[in-house]
Amino acid sequence: MGRSAPKKTLQPSLDFKVKKKKLGKKPPPNPNITVTTFKSKALNMPGQNIVEEKDDLVNHRNLTLKDLLTKLNHYNDQVKKDAVTGIRDLILKHPSVLFVHLGAIMNKLVEVINDLDKDVRHCTHNLISTILPMLDEISISPFIPLFSVYINSGMTHLKTTIRLDSLRLLDIFIDHYPNLVSRSCHQMIPNYIDLLKRVSGAATVATISTSTSSSANVPISASVPTSQQKKSSSSTASSTPKANSLHTRVMILKSLFKLIKVLLNEPDLSFSSLLNKIHKQRENTQIVDGKMAIDCSLTYQSYNDRKVFTDLFSKYLVKNEQQHQQQQQQQQQQQQLNSDGTVKSLFPTILETPEEVKQFSSTLLPILIDLWLELGPSNPGMSFQVLEDLELVVSIIQLLVHCLKENFSTTDFYEQLRKDYIKYFSAHFPFYVGSPSNPDSKEWIISCSINSLMTQTASHFLGYSPSISNVDETINGWYQPFFEFIEDALNGKLIDEKVEGTKGQSIKTHISNLLWIVKIILPILSPTQSESILNSFISFDEKCHPHSTSKKACVFFIKELIDIQSNPLLSNVKSFKNIIEWGLTSLPKLLWKLGNSDNDTSLMIINILLSVGRDKSKIKQYDSIQNALVPFFFTISKPTPQFPNGKQIYGPFLSLPLNIQFLALNTLYYFSSLNKIMIRSLIAICRSNKSSPEIVSIVLDLIHNLYLVGTLSLSHYTAFCIAITLSITSKESEDKSNVIMIDEEKIKEQEKIIKKLCWNINSLRLSNSIENILEPMTQPFINELKKISTNFQDNNDENSGDSLNYILSLILSCFTENNNNNGNEIREKEFKSLSNELIITITNSIFIYIFQSIKFINSTSTKIYDLNIILKIIQLDNSNQILINILNLISSKLNVGDNQVEKNNNNQYSILSLIELFKSKELYEIFQLSNVKTIVNSIVKKVEKSVSTQLSTEKQLLEKLLSEVKLLFNE
Repeated sequence: MGRSAPKKTLQPSLDFKVKKKKLGKKPPPNPNITVTTFKSKALNMPGQNIVEEKDDLVNHRNLTLKDLLTKLNHYNDQVKKDAVTGIRDLILKHPSVLFVHLGAIMNKLVEVINDLDKDVRHCTHNLISTILPMLDEISISPFIPLFSVYINSGMTHLKTTIRLDSLRLLDIFIDHYPNLVSRSCHQMIPNYIDLLKRVSGAATVATISTSTSSSANVPISASVPTSQQKKSSSSTASSTPKANSLHTRVMILKSLFKLIKVLLNEPDLSFSSLLNKIHKQRENTQIVDGKMAIDCSLTYQSYNDRKVFTDLFSKYLVKNEQQHQQQQQQQQQQQQLNSDGTVKSLFPTILETPEEVKQFSSTLLPILIDLWLELGPSNPGMSFQVLEDLELVVSIIQLLVHCLKENFSTTDFYEQLRKDYIKYFSAHFPFYVGSPSNPDSKEWIISCSINSLMTQTASHFLGYSPSISNVDETINGWYQPFFEFIEDALNGKLIDEKVEGTKGQSIKTHISNLLWIVKIILPILSPTQSESILNSFISFDEKCHPHSTSKKACVFFIKELIDIQSNPLLSNVKSFKNIIEWGLTSLPKLLWKLGNSDNDTSLMIINILLSVGRDKSKIKQYDSIQNALVPFFFTISKPTPQFPNGKQIYGPFLSLPLNIQFLALNTLYYFSSLNKIMIRSLIAICRSNKSSPEIVSIVLDLIHNLYLVGTLSLSHYTAFCIAITLSITSKESEDKSNVIMIDEEKIKEQEKIIKKLCWNINSLRLSNSIENILEPMTQPFINELKKISTNFQDNNDENSGDSLNYILSLILSCFTENNNNNGNEIREKEFKSLSNELIITITNSIFIYIFQSIKFINSTSTKIYDLNIILKIIQLDNSNQILINILNLISSKLNVGDNQVEKNNNNQYSILSLIELFKSKELYEIFQLSNVKTIVNSIVKKVEKSVSTQLSTEKQLLEKLLSEVKLLFNE
């Protein structure tokens, strides 16, 4: 084998390789040249900035409202659900967001209320439930029509769950704004009927099928949130398609019942009608200074009342109205019945007219009857859920029959309705599930409610006033089971006697709903039946708690019995007269038992008493309750060893609101006369520190008016005035540490009372002599003046001066005013009729008042004393004996005292008292008389001898006294 050829070694590469130039091509650029034509651009990374600053109003996930509203349009259901939940959290955290962006929030939410995902819908419902309580009617009103459109759309949706959820959303709006919803629900009533018909027609199917869709069937449980499905999985495991259909109809009926209760103005037969009337009067009436001020401002009920140009475009208005009437007639003609007697379809309506209510009832009642029979009311072992469903059916029927009674009670339609009711419902009456030994069990309460509703429905078929000619056909015929139930219920057979009185309140409420029936059937009952049922009512009333709803119903029933006692069929019934007397007597007792814990019932009772008192034909009945009404104001218990004179007990009157106190006092005006114990109670009311000045003023006006109309005698009236005056003058302050401002307020109130008393007493002089007025006042006033004067002089009590002034003012008011030429002569004769003891007491009281007031003025006291009343009384005495005696009493104080300091003080007070009298313009003419001038000169000389000129103060006072005397006598 030969040798291999040697390998060729490569030549080392050159540093620069020169490329060959090719024909037709440009040479490559020089790599050593620097390129200066480049550009720069910033890097943009959207949504990746961690330090990005958000607005202050964000939820717990740091998302703003704008972010959340944007996500509502996302294709993913979970994102939309989180967005709705985030909006709710944001509103709860920052409520101001709702008010600022209300329009944006509502317009976005309305788009997802019918979302295909059930969780998104339920979260939206929760959000709307949170928003609605935070808004008022004005804010939410623009969005109600928009939501109504979407709710109507949901009620006709292809999916069953969306239909049912739309009803739940409608219930939320009805709970918060029923009046607004009622204006925008024209299409909802037909949709409800359509839903009920479809469900009842598909009893063998598990879902609500539609005639326009072939979509897959969805179970009823799919409309319930996942959390609720887990709780009810065990109960729905054995459910059947028929049970699902039944439950769906019940759910639709619950929502429908809530809506028609808003649309139909059901006549109120309970005590609520009286309470609403009372509260309405209270809103339009106010108490100002003890008087009722009536609000006369105009209120507009509708937009048409506010029109200014009523005749503008009248031709077009008439034309439009005629067109509207023609359209209504065409609609009525189109609503013809099918061959099977059912209505083809309902037009959009809100049940405004009786004819619309009739058409709606004729369509709904067959569905209700089918549901009633399907629920199986004859099954004794039914569940509580079925009982609630039966109660719902009966409640709807009772409401419809009640509303139809006013316009169709005499028609064949109403009679046929009665026959159907007797055929399908009366056969299952009475309906009992449970036991009266356990009256608070849910089953027993629901069954009693069903019986009560069935009895009320049957009673509506009796009309407003049943005829006595067909008693055998009604009360003793088809209505007999219902009448026996009423009597048994009032006798207490629905609640075991062994049960405590506090139990069974719900049962008593259902029983009280039957009382309006007794009022209707009472005139056609036999005397035996009337006595039996009225005695049953008395026993029921006595078992009701004073604060219960059933007690309010009993009070209202007593009022209705009083109103119908003029019925000739009842005027000769002895048992009816007895219950009227019992009822009137029981009302004041109940008023006392209630105290201040139930103002509504107190208002009802007082208004009932006022209505009886205003009726002159019932004056004897009204007078019989006066003694029973006394403890409501004030009473004194029987003497005991602890309280020999009896214990003073104030009733609940003073603890009630001012408007109720005012109405309670008005009840006293209608008695033919007030007895002594009632006057005593009014005096105690005025004396109490809890009485407001307005109430005291009303009491004074009441007593004065009662005297003017002849209800109160003069002796009783003067005794009342004396008692009020003495209660003011002898009242001691309970808390001596009160500040001066409180005392001044009390004094102002007392002055107002005294002024009113003085004005009232002075008005008595128009028909009475001064002897008749002053005679009963003389001895009490003498004793009180002596007592007050002693207290004023010995104890230096500043308030005693006011008390003296009050009594002297009351005495002065008994005299005729000096308004004519013969006024002086009349007043002189009147003054001479005063007893000597009273004149002497008045003189001493005036002296003490002047002397002590000067004493307090020169001390640290800030109290101001008025001498006007004193000077007027001095002027009454034409013999000037009072003035002369006062001057002598002042001079007798000179140089009197246990020591020199006291003597000097008495001298100064005496001089100052004389100066005050000499300065008064009212006494100028009296001082010019010769006999008075002589006494003044003698007193001045006595002062000059008694006063020491060594003391500078006494010397200055003496000089001032002498200068006043010179001015007085022009010397």
